[in-house]
Amino acid sequence: MRAIAIFFLNVFQNIIGMTFGWLFKPKTKRNSYKALSDVEKVKYLEKRRQYKGYKKQWLYYRCREEGLLETYYKLFDTEVEGQDSGTKFSFGKYRGEYVEAIWESDKEYINWLSQQEWLAQYLDESDMIHELLLLEEENQN
Repeated sequence: MRAIAIFFLNVFQNIIGMTFGWLFKPKTKRNSYKALSDVEKVKYLEKRRQYKGYKKQWLYYRCREEGLLETYYKLFDTEVEGQDSGTKFSFGKYRGEYVEAIWESDKEYINWLSQQEWLAQYLDESDMIHELLLLEEENQN
């Protein structure tokens, strides 16, 4: 008799749970990406790009698709206002630094770089480094 009472109690609980369960469902953020601000969206996309191993251009095109280019430029602006745009290193320990600034602070690194064969694949940096080395030679003579 006790087993039958427990059985019907469980059936009753299940019926009540299925009927009114939608009222007590935990509310999840299904559209959490849409709820983010533009800055948070661009930061999220950058983290995703890094995690997936996509190229940097992916972030630009994705921001362009979603209308976030203005925010993209604010967050990843490479030029400092009032300063002429120069060539920046896109590799190595000085990644993101201006070649001219590194020339002033660490000439040994620039000289070492000029002797590397693989530098040719970074055309902008290699051209700037060769120009600086030629200027240095002219100044020494």
